[in-house]
Amino acid sequence: MALTRFLLLFSFICILLAAQSQTVVGFQASSFTREGDDYYDNWGIFRTYYAGPRGFLPHLATETLDENKELAYSIGESFQANYLIETDRAVAILKYVQTWTDYGYDSDNVIRDGEYQEEWAWNADEMAHAFDETRGITAIGDCEDMAFLCGTIYVGAGFDAAIVDAPGHAALVIWLPEFSNANSYWDLPNDGRDAGWIWVEATGGSNPLGWTPPDFEDGGWTAYPIGDLDFEVAPTQTTSPSIDIGFLLAIIAIIFSIIFGIAKRVGRR
Repeated sequence: MALTRFLLLFSFICILLAAQSQTVVGFQASSFTREGDDYYDNWGIFRTYYAGPRGFLPHLATETLDENKELAYSIGESFQANYLIETDRAVAILKYVQTWTDYGYDSDNVIRDGEYQEEWAWNADEMAHAFDETRGITAIGDCEDMAFLCGTIYVGAGFDAAIVDAPGHAALVIWLPEFSNANSYWDLPNDGRDAGWIWVEATGGSNPLGWTPPDFEDGGWTAYPIGDLDFEVAPTQTTSPSIDIGFLLAIIAIIFSIIFGIAKRVGRR
């Protein structure tokens, strides 16, 4: 009898601890391997380091697209079926992600082998399986987690998308030139198109679609195409109107001519 009570108490404590940890439970990656202070998954992609040929930026996006597509991609497909107008669909997807995710630091939420991780990236399906609309449970992640989730959902919904690698930040841009409320329309060189990429910032619940944060308006970041896109990665360019130097010089010459003519007439008086 005492043993039974002990086992029930122990089970109850385990359930409480699991509920309070709010750590995302991975679905797509079946295992993680430690290499020094870092971890990589069964695809060989590091979850604790962002750069290089095995870093999670942007390579983690491939785990939830193409032959690996699963829950996050299917969410995108449902948006495509239910929102026929692209601009409405794009707005609805961002609102959906903002509703079912909360921003949280990895160092507060991700435990691996009993240790909190300063850096950890979840793929889109791991994030998608972590929130539960029926039970009102949100998924906790940081900027790259939300970028990967948004990226896969938008691709599943029929959009062209690219992961943004900015200094100290990750986000997403999608191709939607007909959207009228963006504060910047970006041109990604070598994609064969003019400006029309807009920013997707899911890290804040009130950030509107197309809003580029002020820290990144100078274009000092790189975008990596995901899904079926295949163009060379290059530095981004803002859509600030360019000035034709010849035209500017002609305007200056006209102004000086007018000023000279006025001064000449005044001198004759």
